[in-house]
Amino acid sequence: MTLLGVSEEDGHLAGYGPIDAETARDLAARAPSFRRLLTHPESGVVLSVGRESYRVPSDLRAWLRIRDETCRFPGCNRRSEGCDVDHIAPWQTGGETDHRNLIHLCRHHHRIKHETAWSVSASDSGSADPFASPDDVIWTSPSGRTYVDHPAIPRPARLSVEPRPQLDLGAGSGPAEGGPEPSFPDLPPF
Repeated sequence: MTLLGVSEEDGHLAGYGPIDAETARDLAARAPSFRRLLTHPESGVVLSVGRESYRVPSDLRAWLRIRDETCRFPGCNRRSEGCDVDHIAPWQTGGETDHRNLIHLCRHHHRIKHETAWSVSASDSGSADPFASPDDVIWTSPSGRTYVDHPAIPRPARLSVEPRPQLDLGAGSGPAEGGPEPSFPDLPPF
């Protein structure tokens, strides 16, 4: 937002440190190019480099390893540490290096995906949350049967937070003025 002039927050120049908003805008205006990185707002983990790079950054790779735990082919229990990271939609045909387009596949199932009639796609629940875990991975066999693989860390359920109803205690429902303070039956911790 600082680059757009909407905010006056300081920028951060890699290898240097904090810089004021005006200097950040000046440097950005003179930059020959930009690299887009989508990071998690709290952890700073890179979630996407888009079409900038085929190579998966190490922090995104670590996050995927935790999310997947195992090969994402249904029924395979090969640990993700021994698997390849694969683009669901191939990078060569426009797929992005993005957490929603990357899964772990053991070498055997990686070959099956690329050398047979098996196909894989990521389901899309239509969530507008760019930081949500990917949806289930849907595999289709050569005969047309579908199998669903769920990530080890499931998408958190959306909570509907509604305001608490206000209680109408009415007149005279509180302690009488000058009366005793309410007592609590238990001592902390409750």
